[in-house]
Amino acid sequence: MIRENSSPKKYWYGTYEGYELRCQHRIQKDLGVDEVAAEAILHLRRQVVELQSHIRQLETELTAQYDSQQLRLARYREVYFEATWIELE
Repeated sequence: MIRENSSPKKYWYGTYEGYELRCQHRIQKDLGVDEVAAEAILHLRRQVVELQSHIRQLETELTAQYDSQQLRLARYREVYFEATWIELE
């Protein structure tokens, strides 16, 4: 059985090669770039991952601040309405 989408490339790595080195080898082979360009690509990818992580953290903090603000506004409204009823009586 022949798959149309199967890749003809097979990669064999040593037992001690890490993920970054394997990625670098694959980039070099697949894109046909030199070692320096592959390192630059991996460096940029690491930066993107770090920025995405930082963005997720900031989104979490922003959501917490928004929720806190909404809670404070609800409390202020409650106090305002109670004060209004006290004045009307």
